[in-house]
Amino acid sequence: FIDKNLAGKALEIGCGIGETTKLLAEKYSKLMITAIDYDWGQIKRARKNKNLTNVKFQKGDATKSKFKNSSFDYVIETNTFHHIKNYSKAIKEVYRVVKKNGIFYAMDISKYIFVWPLRIFFPAESYFTKEEFTKNLENTGFKIEKSRGKLLFYVAARKV
Repeated sequence: FIDKNLAGKALEIGCGIGETTKLLAEKYSKLMITAIDYDWGQIKRARKNKNLTNVKFQKGDATKSKFKNSSFDYVIETNTFHHIKNYSKAIKEVYRVVKKNGIFYAMDISKYIFVWPLRIFFPAESYFTKEEFTKNLENTGFKIEKSRGKLLFYVAARKV
């Protein structure tokens, strides 16, 4: 979905054990990635990837980070925001930490995936559709550049 060669500074939200981080780091060698996750155990596992020289893993909260305003050229989240109870607050935090003209790349799951009985075994903290998610981005100040998908969806939004 990311159709350009990324360089600069990126924040990855919800890196987990670092699998997506590793893919990003290998594909975009000129991108310095700060990868955060709320779960300290996940960060410890991710840090075992010693060969990633352009990545820094650290514990962090997507709804209130310690980063300065306009710190990153890009923010990336893959299947994370449905795990955040107040995902709207996380969107506001993304807006705060991304630079003007920076891009937020999001990939997430629509609430329509979480039908019964799946909802029982894999409950989400937040349920939203792509339309609700993109409306929230626009209300925060992002301009949607492209989006694709319905159940599993992708959105690229620029801070204007």
